[in-house]
Amino acid sequence: MKYDIIIPIYNIQQELGKCLDSISRQTYGDFRAIMVDDGSTDQSPVIAKSYAAGDPRFEYYRKENGGLSDARNFGIAKASSEYILFVDGDDFLEEHALRMIEQELSIYPVDVLEFNGWLVENGRKTRHVNDFYIDAGKVKCGRDYILDNVKARRLASPVWLKAVRRSMILEHRHYFVKGLLHEDELWTPRLYLLADTVKYIDHCLYNYVQREGSIMHRADKMENARHAKKILFQLEDYYRSLDLTRRQRNILTSYLARQMISVCRISEKECATPADRKFIRRNARDIKSIGKMILFFAFPGRYQVLSEILKKIIKY
Repeated sequence: MKYDIIIPIYNIQQELGKCLDSISRQTYGDFRAIMVDDGSTDQSPVIAKSYAAGDPRFEYYRKENGGLSDARNFGIAKASSEYILFVDGDDFLEEHALRMIEQELSIYPVDVLEFNGWLVENGRKTRHVNDFYIDAGKVKCGRDYILDNVKARRLASPVWLKAVRRSMILEHRHYFVKGLLHEDELWTPRLYLLADTVKYIDHCLYNYVQREGSIMHRADKMENARHAKKILFQLEDYYRSLDLTRRQRNILTSYLARQMISVCRISEKECATPADRKFIRRNARDIKSIGKMILFFAFPGRYQVLSEILKKIIKY
């Protein structure tokens, strides 16, 4: 098989059929769908088993509940194909997704192929979710890819926007951290820095469905913020452990400083601990992050308005 599609499943009986239908109807058929039931208590197992019974490309596995990261790692252990894709069980693919990916990888088999997707709200495709990357269609080494895009704007971290060479994941033991919310935010930057070749194609192949009860809609914003901050501190340590030039490290850590400001403002109503403030001061090294830091520290109540003015001045 050329592709393994890992599908974590947990109590999504209303959405799962549409997800699995979108995979079974792919116009390119050389794939295996690895359905990982993370201890569902609704009818999701019944639905998943019906696909496994009716299509030999679908395999069903059940495990004790361990969270999204644990389910993805379980799927990686079961994978055997050249490339891995991740599809959340409440989302769905465009019918031509695998064929488009295969066409691109047959031309140049990169380690990581990025693509675009749709945000689906109330059953409607409302906007693209991955318009941030520059140099569409150009093959880059992973380090240049992340640096160029961080300088240009920002990164889209979701793992479901990527086809990843399986051997690279195994060689570097690049698994997901169990029990961590927003685990993609940690996994993806490290993926780029491990990859020899990365390419982005501006084609919408994935549909990200917003629904109540998802991580992004949870009421416990403090818990989400705690995990987001933990990831930022881990990425800081990781970037500082790499053999980077000072300029390269400053590009990456300045981006972390800006992310920390966003987490503190949005998730905790402009609250920042002393450790958070030290983190921002320590990592803000370019004009964008320094400007945002000054505004955040000096004018927290007017940060958004002043930030928009700053954005126009420095074209960021």
